[in-house]
Amino acid sequence: MLTTRLMLAGLGAAALTAGATLTAPQADAATPSATVAALATPAKPAKHYHFELITKSNASPYWLAVRDGADAAAKKFGVTVNFEAPASGLDLAGQIAMVNNAVTAGTDGIILAAQNPQALLKPVKSALAHRIPVVTVDSGLSPNIADCFLATSNVGAASALAKYTAEHLMNRKGQYAIVDFNHTASTGIARPKGFMLGMKSYSAIKRMGPIQYSQNSVSKGLRIATTMLTQYPHLDVIFGANDRAALGPAEAVQRAHAKVKVVGFDADLGEIAYVKSGIIQASILQSPYDMGYYAVVAMLDKLAGKTLPKRINTPYFLLTPKNLSSAKATAAIRQYAPNYKPGS
Repeated sequence: MLTTRLMLAGLGAAALTAGATLTAPQADAATPSATVAALATPAKPAKHYHFELITKSNASPYWLAVRDGADAAAKKFGVTVNFEAPASGLDLAGQIAMVNNAVTAGTDGIILAAQNPQALLKPVKSALAHRIPVVTVDSGLSPNIADCFLATSNVGAASALAKYTAEHLMNRKGQYAIVDFNHTASTGIARPKGFMLGMKSYSAIKRMGPIQYSQNSVSKGLRIATTMLTQYPHLDVIFGANDRAALGPAEAVQRAHAKVKVVGFDADLGEIAYVKSGIIQASILQSPYDMGYYAVVAMLDKLAGKTLPKRINTPYFLLTPKNLSSAKATAAIRQYAPNYKPGS
């Protein structure tokens, strides 16, 4: 399983077509970026290090996949990774307290997915002042003061998804709407921005209404999308900016027997079922397992005195009903659901 997952990190760029697509994404900002190949393979350290992995929540398969990757690296290199996260992705105060507690306890390193790119600056500055390395994954800081940031290029991936949607699902014309998960996380800001950027090339495509926020609630996303289907009777596509934000619209479309297509980010087995049924027509699958695994590698490199890239772009895969049965799709889905079996 580990071999299958790590294969994803070494694959090269591919054009966005209806077939299997794994990309080496562009950076979201001017900061030069690298790939995981830039990291050295660490030797097993003489000291038994203890790291804290603090993600946005403990309730999503995505963050559990990050944890699984970190656990695999910890086992391989002989370190301990303690996983901690708020129950809700909206508990910013809880996440800040977790980082502060890790600093007070004197952890050897912090791996962090920041709920808010500015609000986590102060606790991270405190960690760095105490000579505790910080590696961020998926959702970083603004400015990026961490020792290293591993993530998908959210603007680049969402823009590529928009272009696929326009070309293959909308025939370059029509209407779309956006359901985001929140407006404060860096990913919640970047993905709608990237999707709208990709759609700008198509003058006959129009966004309907403002961006709506589901606050990571599938039931709220369902209510939002149900209203959209009534309010915009000629709507062609709803973009859900993460797994929770896509599931609500998918359920709304299914209940209404609507012809609206849903496209999204990430996956769980519920979303895979919607891809199989054709309700979700495309989803960007990231590499959460690899993010966790290589965050531990980066941390060990930092503690060994090596210079880290400031940003590392991790690969992504464009999943569609047409490529769902491919080996590459299976490998990408298993980043989220390790026991996934095609056809199950």
